[in-house]
Amino acid sequence: DAQARAELHAVALREAGEAAAAREAREAAAAAHKARFEAGQALAAEKKARREAERRARDAEAALSAQAAEAAAERAAAAAALERARTEAIAAAQQADSAQQGAAQEAARSARDPPPVSGGGGGGGGGGGEGGRRGGGE
Repeated sequence: DAQARAELHAVALREAGEAAAAREAREAAAAAHKARFEAGQALAAEKKARREAERRARDAEAALSAQAAEAAAERAAAAAALERARTEAIAAAQQADSAQQGAAQEAARSARDPPPVSGGGGGGGGGGGEGGRRGGGE
C-alpha cells in the first residue's frame, strides 16, 4: 500500500514536472515568437528609415545638381555677354581706327592741296568781276 502510494506520488511528481516543462516550453515559444515579431518590426522600421534617408539624399543631390546647372547657365550667359562686349569693343575700336585714318588722310590731303580760298558767296562774285575788268582793259 505504501509502495502504491509512493508510485502514485512519483507519477504525480513526474506529471507535474512534465506540465511545468510544457508550460515553460510554451512560454519560451511565446517569448521567441514575440522576439521574432519585434525583430521584424525593428527591421521594417530600419528599412523604412533607410529608404527615407536614401530618398532625402537623392532629393539633396537633385537640388545640388539643379543649382550646379543654374550656376553653369549663369556662367555661360556671363561668358556670352562678355564675348559680345568684347566683339562690340573690337568693332568700335576698328571703326575708331578707320575714322582716325580717314581724318588723317583728309588732313594730309588738305595740307597737300589746300582748297581755294573764297570770301564766301559774294567774294566769289567779286573775284569774277575783277577778272572781267582785267580782261577788258587789255
